[in-house]
Amino acid sequence: MSRRTRALPAGMALLTASVLVAGCSGGGSASPGGSGSSAPVTIKIVLPPNTGPITAADNAGLKQLTTQYEAAHKNVTVQWLPNNTGSISAANAAVESQASGGSAPDIVWEQYGPVTSGALPPGLLQNIKPYLTKPNPYVPGNSSWLSLFTPVTVPYMTSSNGDIDIILGSNVETGFFYSKAAFAKAGITSPPATWADLMTDLGKLKSVGITPFMFTDGNANCTPSWWERLATSSLLASQVSQFDINHAQVTTGLDAAVGIKKGIISMSNPRYAEGWKLLSQLVSYSASGESSYDGCADPNATSPPLSPQSLLIQGKVGMLWGGSWWIPQLDSAGFTGKYGVFPEPPITTATTPLGLGTSTVGVIGGPNGNGQWSITSQRADSTMTPAKTATVMNFMAWLFTPQHLGYWLKISGNGAYIPTETGAPTVNLPGLDTWSPRARCRR
Repeated sequence: MSRRTRALPAGMALLTASVLVAGCSGGGSASPGGSGSSAPVTIKIVLPPNTGPITAADNAGLKQLTTQYEAAHKNVTVQWLPNNTGSISAANAAVESQASGGSAPDIVWEQYGPVTSGALPPGLLQNIKPYLTKPNPYVPGNSSWLSLFTPVTVPYMTSSNGDIDIILGSNVETGFFYSKAAFAKAGITSPPATWADLMTDLGKLKSVGITPFMFTDGNANCTPSWWERLATSSLLASQVSQFDINHAQVTTGLDAAVGIKKGIISMSNPRYAEGWKLLSQLVSYSASGESSYDGCADPNATSPPLSPQSLLIQGKVGMLWGGSWWIPQLDSAGFTGKYGVFPEPPITTATTPLGLGTSTVGVIGGPNGNGQWSITSQRADSTMTPAKTATVMNFMAWLFTPQHLGYWLKISGNGAYIPTETGAPTVNLPGLDTWSPRARCRR
């Protein structure tokens, strides 16, 4: 979905309740805590993809925190490994090959889909839930490390057997970016709360001579797939249990096959068909040339499909559907403070009798944010003894204090990534507190 993100496979994300959690957790001290062993330990950890070496500017935050950790833990050396893989399937193929000889890294880059769906070989990764249910030693007063995460995040880390084999540091979200000047001209004083309200606001923009919207479709895995995930997650909420086979929090290939076999994922199902009928409502409000634009394109692209961001900046459209990676891109283009965002509004009965009013906030973010790691087992990594695992998890606890998580994500993503811990600082962008299901501590 950006240079480091990939869209989920076409289909629906399984619904998770959106819960806003108040309060901000404190950061950690540099106290050693319990690192598991006093013997020399080298931790080998794979960097987030396409960020370069640990010395790259993108990884400056991780490097600084690593230096601090090593200074407080004289027996520990952290070796960061660059990640040049272009997809999670290629990364997992490499890890499986290394694991066959017992030489996999200690901490590997992962995505929740392959982990929670059971796509990886059994025994490759460790169940880290026993560590996460205990307090994070670097967060004073913390009752359990899991309590630091937003409630909607934990299910995406949890496999159907209850194990937790992956830790998620951030995600990306999709939502509507709007021009504050355009909204003001149209007399729109607040973002729409429902899909029906959105249609009303598009009409207001059009009535004052502003092209309301553009539905970019220059990339089949970008806006069109977002729409399908939004609409089907909302309209099929009552039918998900009928084809949720893998219980992976997002639909897998097996889930989709069962849904198709049962006629649920089918135009013969009124609920599925309704999603595509509703899409036609945008036609009269959308600018032309949709196939020439791609909501996931680099804003500096010079040949189609182009990024639509310039249309918002130049006042040619009032609203665009984009993703959290747009935040640093719009800011670098000088549009800071001139835009806001809001989540995809729920589809209620005011729009269609089939509307359930289900919130999809937190459901259709990208699977590949930053800081998504798993811990390999001793079977895959012959050095991973129980004592070393304790040291590895102590280092992860250090990186995953809320203040530390927000610090290094700010540097690595420039505001593109949304931390998964409620107390982690994030960008101060109007509407972001409703865009993603987490309370905000402003930096």
